[in-house]
Amino acid sequence: MKKKAIVIMPKKTELIGRCGLYCFECPSYTQKAANLASDLREQLRKDQIDKYSDMMAKMPGFKAFENYKQFVALLEAINRIRCKGCRAGGWDGKCKIRKCSMSKKYKGCWQCEIFDSCKTLKVLEDGQSNIHLKNLKKIQKNGTAAFVKSQNR
Repeated sequence: MKKKAIVIMPKKTELIGRCGLYCFECPSYTQKAANLASDLREQLRKDQIDKYSDMMAKMPGFKAFENYKQFVALLEAINRIRCKGCRAGGWDGKCKIRKCSMSKKYKGCWQCEIFDSCKTLKVLEDGQSNIHLKNLKKIQKNGTAAFVKSQNR
């Protein structure tokens, strides 16, 4: 009989990124898409679809197979979207937001007086609808525990 691995879950407040994003809901942290991409790529390898893609591209209704190599490259890129969470080293350890916060000895950007006009945080404005700024304001006002509680409703 196999022993089950004991998984120690971090406190949910530890899943608040220094930038204000909540790791518990982040696709990079949950890795669901990355795992699905990995599984699909593995199945495509097993089925040797790459060998058939050129032929399929010539068949009516399957012109999209012309882009098969790009599709595989995209799956491989999605598979790399994996993060352990900001407090566990982050995505790749190169996050400028994380480095800035740590250099100032802050637990997060909510402790900084200029976060709402910070140039380093600007990288998150695309695609995140400024949720990080909204979260930072909530955390600054109510604290991390109240923020987590509000997220788990």
